[in-house]
Amino acid sequence: MIKIFKFLFISIFIFVMSISCMDNEQAKIESQNNQNSIKSLNESNTDMSRTQSNTNIINNGQTGIWVNGQAKIMTTPDIVEMSLGIESINKIVSESVKAVSLDHEKLISILSNRGIKKNEIKTTRYTINPQYKYTKDGSELTGYKVSHYLSFTYRNLDKIGELIDTISYGPESIGNNLRINSINFSIENPMVFESKLRENAIADAKRKADELANFANITLGSPIYISENSPTNFTKQISEADIGLARMASTPSTEISSGQLTLTFNVNMGFSIVQ
Repeated sequence: MIKIFKFLFISIFIFVMSISCMDNEQAKIESQNNQNSIKSLNESNTDMSRTQSNTNIINNGQTGIWVNGQAKIMTTPDIVEMSLGIESINKIVSESVKAVSLDHEKLISILSNRGIKKNEIKTTRYTINPQYKYTKDGSELTGYKVSHYLSFTYRNLDKIGELIDTISYGPESIGNNLRINSINFSIENPMVFESKLRENAIADAKRKADELANFANITLGSPIYISENSPTNFTKQISEADIGLARMASTPSTEISSGQLTLTFNVNMGFSIVQ
Protein backbone atom coordinates (compact mmCIF):
# COMPACT_ATOMS: atom_id res chain seq x y z
CA MET A 1 0.00 0.00 0.00
CA ILE A 2 2.85 2.31 0.91
CA LYS A 3 4.52 1.56 -2.42
CA ILE A 4 1.32 2.50 -4.21
CA PHE A 5 1.16 5.89 -2.44
CA LYS A 6 4.82 6.57 -3.25
CA PHE A 7 4.20 5.75 -6.87
CA LEU A 8 1.18 8.06 -7.05
CA PHE A 9 3.06 10.89 -5.30
CA ILE A 10 6.04 10.61 -7.65
CA SER A 11 3.72 10.49 -10.67
CA ILE A 12 1.83 13.63 -9.58
CA PHE A 13 5.10 15.48 -8.88
CA ILE A 14 6.48 14.63 -12.31
CA PHE A 15 3.20 15.72 -13.94
CA VAL A 16 3.19 19.09 -12.12
CA MET A 17 6.83 19.77 -13.03
CA SER A 18 6.15 18.97 -16.65
CA ILE A 19 3.26 21.44 -16.78
CA SER A 20 5.41 24.13 -15.09
CA CYS A 21 8.19 23.68 -17.61
CA MET A 22 5.74 23.90 -20.49
CA ASP A 23 4.31 27.18 -19.09
CA ASN A 24 7.77 28.71 -18.73
CA GLU A 25 8.68 27.73 -22.28
CA GLN A 26 5.43 29.18 -23.58
CA ALA A 27 6.06 32.41 -21.66
CA LYS A 28 9.54 32.68 -23.15
CA ILE A 29 8.15 32.17 -26.63
CA GLU A 30 5.44 34.83 -26.07
CA SER A 31 7.98 37.25 -24.61
CA GLN A 32 10.25 36.77 -27.61
CA ASN A 33 7.32 37.28 -29.96
CA ASN A 34 6.31 40.49 -28.15
CA GLN A 35 9.85 41.83 -28.37
CA ASN A 36 9.99 41.04 -32.08
CA SER A 37 6.61 42.77 -32.59
CA ILE A 38 7.76 45.90 -30.73
CA LYS A 39 10.99 45.96 -32.73
CA SER A 40 9.08 45.62 -36.00
CA LEU A 41 6.65 48.35 -34.94
CA ASN A 42 9.51 50.71 -34.08
CA GLU A 43 11.21 50.02 -37.40
CA SER A 44 7.90 50.59 -39.19
CA ASN A 45 7.38 53.91 -37.38
CA THR A 46 10.92 54.98 -38.23
CA ASP A 47 10.40 54.18 -41.90
CA MET A 48 7.06 55.99 -41.86
CA SER A 49 8.65 59.03 -40.23
CA ARG A 50 11.34 59.10 -42.88
CA THR A 51 8.73 58.78 -45.61
CA GLN A 52 6.64 61.60 -44.14
CA SER A 53 9.68 63.83 -43.80
CA ASN A 54 10.60 63.28 -47.41
CA THR A 55 7.01 63.89 -48.44
CA ASN A 56 6.94 67.23 -46.58
CA ILE A 57 10.16 68.28 -48.22
CA ILE A 58 8.73 67.40 -51.61
CA ASN A 59 5.42 69.14 -50.90
CA ASN A 60 7.07 72.26 -49.49
CA GLY A 61 9.39 72.70 -52.45
CA GLN A 62 8.51 75.27 -55.10
CA THR A 63 9.45 74.62 -58.68
CA GLY A 64 9.57 77.24 -61.37
CA ILE A 65 10.24 80.96 -61.28
CA TRP A 66 8.40 83.14 -58.73
CA VAL A 67 8.38 86.92 -59.04
CA ASN A 68 6.63 90.02 -57.75
CA GLY A 69 5.22 92.61 -60.14
CA GLN A 70 4.49 96.20 -59.15
CA ALA A 71 2.70 99.10 -60.80
CA LYS A 72 2.34 102.74 -59.77
CA ILE A 73 0.10 105.54 -60.96
CA MET A 74 0.22 109.16 -59.79
CA THR A 75 -3.02 111.07 -59.77
CA THR A 76 -4.54 114.24 -58.32
CA PRO A 77 -6.87 113.85 -55.33
CA ASP A 78 -10.49 114.86 -55.82
CA ILE A 79 -11.74 114.79 -52.21
CA VAL A 80 -10.42 115.68 -48.78
CA GLU A 81 -11.41 113.89 -45.57
CA MET A 82 -11.18 116.19 -42.57
CA SER A 83 -11.46 115.53 -38.85
CA LEU A 84 -12.30 118.55 -36.70
CA GLY A 85 -12.99 118.86 -33.01
CA ILE A 86 -14.44 121.28 -30.48
CA GLU A 87 -13.16 121.36 -26.92
CA SER A 88 -14.18 123.44 -23.92
CA ILE A 89 -12.99 123.48 -20.30
CA ASN A 90 -15.09 124.93 -17.48
CA LYS A 91 -15.38 124.46 -13.74
CA ILE A 92 -19.02 123.50 -14.23
CA VAL A 93 -19.56 120.52 -16.53
CA SER A 94 -22.89 121.83 -17.85
CA GLU A 95 -21.19 125.04 -18.99
CA SER A 96 -18.60 123.01 -20.97
CA VAL A 97 -21.35 120.93 -22.55
CA LYS A 98 -23.28 124.08 -23.47
CA ALA A 99 -20.24 125.79 -25.03
CA VAL A 100 -19.39 122.74 -27.12
CA SER A 101 -22.99 122.34 -28.23
CA LEU A 102 -23.22 125.96 -29.42
CA ASP A 103 -19.91 125.73 -31.30
CA HIS A 104 -21.00 122.44 -32.85
CA GLU A 105 -24.13 124.09 -34.23
CA LYS A 106 -21.98 126.86 -35.71
CA LEU A 107 -19.68 124.30 -37.32
CA ILE A 108 -22.54 122.34 -38.85
CA SER A 109 -24.03 125.57 -40.23
CA ILE A 110 -20.70 126.57 -41.80
CA LEU A 111 -20.20 123.15 -43.36
CA SER A 112 -23.76 123.10 -44.74
CA ASN A 113 -23.27 126.54 -46.30
CA ARG A 114 -20.14 125.15 -47.96
CA GLY A 115 -22.19 122.47 -49.69
CA ILE A 116 -21.26 119.60 -47.39
CA LYS A 117 -24.19 117.21 -46.98
CA LYS A 118 -25.32 116.33 -43.47
CA ASN A 119 -25.21 112.60 -44.23
CA GLU A 120 -21.46 112.99 -44.91
CA ILE A 121 -20.85 114.49 -41.47
CA LYS A 122 -20.52 112.03 -38.59
CA THR A 123 -19.46 112.23 -34.96
CA THR A 124 -16.33 110.20 -34.28
CA ARG A 125 -15.78 110.97 -30.59
CA TYR A 126 -17.59 112.68 -27.71
CA THR A 127 -16.01 112.71 -24.25
CA ILE A 128 -16.38 114.41 -20.87
CA ASN A 129 -13.27 114.25 -18.70
CA PRO A 130 -12.55 115.79 -15.29
CA GLN A 131 -9.44 117.96 -15.09
CA TYR A 132 -7.12 117.87 -12.08
CA LYS A 133 -4.29 120.01 -10.75
CA TYR A 134 -1.60 117.86 -9.18
CA THR A 135 0.55 119.13 -6.29
CA LYS A 136 2.74 117.57 -3.65
CA ASP A 137 -0.27 117.52 -1.34
CA GLY A 138 -2.42 115.57 -3.81
CA SER A 139 -4.85 116.40 -6.61
CA GLU A 140 -7.49 119.09 -6.94
CA LEU A 141 -10.43 119.08 -9.36
CA THR A 142 -10.16 122.19 -11.54
CA GLY A 143 -12.94 121.62 -14.07
CA TYR A 144 -14.29 119.47 -16.88
CA LYS A 145 -13.20 119.16 -20.50
CA VAL A 146 -15.84 118.30 -23.07
CA SER A 147 -14.67 117.19 -26.55
CA HIS A 148 -16.77 116.63 -29.65
CA TYR A 149 -14.95 115.40 -32.79
CA LEU A 150 -16.49 114.86 -36.20
CA SER A 151 -15.34 113.92 -39.70
CA PHE A 152 -16.64 114.87 -43.13
CA THR A 153 -15.80 114.74 -46.84
CA TYR A 154 -15.12 117.96 -48.75
CA ARG A 155 -14.93 118.03 -52.55
CA ASN A 156 -13.96 121.64 -53.21
CA LEU A 157 -10.23 121.21 -52.70
CA ASP A 158 -9.42 124.75 -53.85
CA LYS A 159 -11.48 126.16 -50.96
CA ILE A 160 -9.96 124.20 -48.06
CA GLY A 161 -7.96 127.19 -46.86
CA GLU A 162 -11.04 129.42 -46.92
CA LEU A 163 -13.01 126.82 -44.96
CA ILE A 164 -10.36 126.71 -42.26
CA ASP A 165 -10.28 130.51 -42.12
CA THR A 166 -14.06 130.67 -41.76
CA ILE A 167 -14.22 128.29 -38.82
CA SER A 168 -11.09 129.73 -37.16
CA TYR A 169 -11.98 133.41 -36.71
CA GLY A 170 -14.79 135.91 -37.28
CA PRO A 171 -18.24 136.36 -35.72
CA GLU A 172 -19.47 132.88 -36.75
CA SER A 173 -16.21 131.04 -36.11
CA ILE A 174 -15.39 128.40 -33.51
CA GLY A 175 -12.37 130.38 -32.38
CA ASN A 176 -10.07 129.00 -29.69
CA ASN A 177 -12.26 125.95 -29.11
CA LEU A 178 -11.46 124.59 -32.59
CA ARG A 179 -9.20 121.55 -32.97
CA ILE A 180 -7.96 120.27 -36.36
CA ASN A 181 -7.25 116.58 -35.95
CA SER A 182 -6.38 115.45 -39.50
CA ILE A 183 -6.62 116.42 -43.16
CA ASN A 184 -6.38 113.52 -45.64
CA PHE A 185 -6.50 113.82 -49.42
CA SER A 186 -7.99 110.92 -51.35
CA ILE A 187 -9.86 109.88 -54.50
CA GLU A 188 -13.57 109.13 -54.46
CA ASN A 189 -13.56 106.22 -56.94
CA PRO A 190 -10.20 104.43 -56.89
CA MET A 191 -11.62 101.41 -58.77
CA VAL A 192 -11.24 103.21 -62.11
CA PHE A 193 -7.46 102.86 -61.74
CA GLU A 194 -7.37 99.18 -60.76
CA SER A 195 -7.54 97.66 -64.25
CA LYS A 196 -4.60 99.69 -65.51
CA LEU A 197 -2.62 99.04 -62.33
CA ARG A 198 -3.30 95.31 -62.59
CA GLU A 199 -2.27 95.23 -66.26
CA ASN A 200 0.99 97.06 -65.56
CA ALA A 201 1.80 94.91 -62.53
CA ILE A 202 1.40 91.67 -64.50
CA ALA A 203 3.53 93.08 -67.32
CA ASP A 204 6.22 93.94 -64.77
CA ALA A 205 6.12 90.41 -63.34
CA LYS A 206 6.44 88.86 -66.81
CA ARG A 207 9.39 91.09 -67.61
CA LYS A 208 11.21 90.03 -64.45
CA ALA A 209 10.50 86.35 -65.09
CA ASP A 210 11.78 86.64 -68.68
CA GLU A 211 15.00 88.24 -67.44
CA LEU A 212 15.57 85.54 -64.82
CA ALA A 213 14.98 82.78 -67.38
CA ASN A 214 17.34 84.47 -69.84
CA PHE A 215 20.10 84.91 -67.25
CA ALA A 216 19.70 81.31 -66.07
CA ASN A 217 19.70 80.01 -69.67
CA ILE A 218 16.35 78.24 -69.30
CA THR A 219 13.04 78.41 -71.16
CA LEU A 220 10.17 80.13 -69.38
CA GLY A 221 6.82 78.33 -69.36
CA SER A 222 3.25 79.42 -68.72
CA PRO A 223 2.03 81.07 -65.50
CA ILE A 224 1.07 78.50 -62.86
CA TYR A 225 0.15 80.88 -60.05
CA ILE A 226 -1.17 84.47 -59.78
CA SER A 227 -2.24 86.45 -56.72
CA GLU A 228 -2.72 90.16 -56.20
CA ASN A 229 -2.44 92.60 -53.32
CA SER A 230 -4.87 95.31 -54.26
CA PRO A 231 -4.42 98.65 -52.48
CA THR A 232 -6.77 99.43 -49.60
CA ASN A 233 -5.60 102.94 -48.72
CA PHE A 234 -5.82 105.70 -51.31
CA THR A 235 -5.26 108.60 -48.92
CA LYS A 236 -2.45 111.06 -48.39
CA GLN A 237 -2.23 112.67 -44.98
CA ILE A 238 -1.18 116.27 -44.75
CA SER A 239 2.03 116.91 -42.82
CA GLU A 240 1.96 117.86 -39.15
CA ALA A 241 3.64 121.16 -40.03
CA ASP A 242 0.80 122.17 -42.36
CA ILE A 243 -1.81 121.11 -39.80
CA GLY A 244 -0.02 123.26 -37.24
CA LEU A 245 -0.21 126.26 -39.55
CA ALA A 246 -3.90 125.64 -40.10
CA ARG A 247 -4.52 125.48 -36.35
CA MET A 248 -2.83 128.83 -35.86
CA ALA A 249 -4.51 130.51 -38.82
CA SER A 250 -5.23 134.15 -37.96
CA THR A 251 -5.47 135.77 -41.40
CA PRO A 252 -7.53 134.81 -44.48
CA SER A 253 -4.55 133.28 -46.26
CA THR A 254 -4.38 129.68 -45.10
CA GLU A 255 -3.10 127.54 -48.00
CA ILE A 256 -3.43 123.75 -48.04
CA SER A 257 -1.86 121.97 -51.02
CA SER A 258 -3.16 118.55 -52.03
CA GLY A 259 -0.20 117.47 -54.16
CA GLN A 260 -0.52 114.08 -55.84
CA LEU A 261 -1.37 110.58 -54.71
CA THR A 262 0.74 107.56 -55.61
CA LEU A 263 -1.37 104.43 -56.15
CA THR A 264 0.54 101.15 -55.88
CA PHE A 265 -0.55 97.68 -56.98
CA ASN A 266 1.30 94.35 -56.50
CA VAL A 267 0.94 90.85 -57.95
CA ASN A 268 2.77 87.60 -57.20
CA MET A 269 3.26 85.19 -60.10
CA GLY A 270 4.78 81.76 -60.58
CA PHE A 271 5.96 80.44 -63.96
CA SER A 272 6.81 76.89 -64.99
CA ILE A 273 10.14 75.96 -66.54
CA VAL A 274 10.08 74.17 -69.89
CA GLN A 275 12.27 71.04 -69.66
